[in-house]
Amino acid sequence: ARNLRWEDTRVFLALARAGTLTGAARQLGCGLATVSRQIERLEAALGFALFSRHQSGYRLTDDGARSEQ
Repeated sequence: ARNLRWEDTRVFLALARAGTLTGAARQLGCGLATVSRQIERLEAALGFALFSRHQSGYRLTDDGARSEQ
């Protein structure tokens, strides 16, 4: 996948572990918009969704779960 950046990977892992933008932003010491933007950029670079968005938070898709391993 092109245009992958190390920072996007860190954000992916933080969101996968925290399950919410707020939790990931807190772990990373950045804002919610930054986390959201980096996840969107990473998903666009990969060409598939890593997370399904729910009112209660973010859950890994099957593709996202494979990417975490």
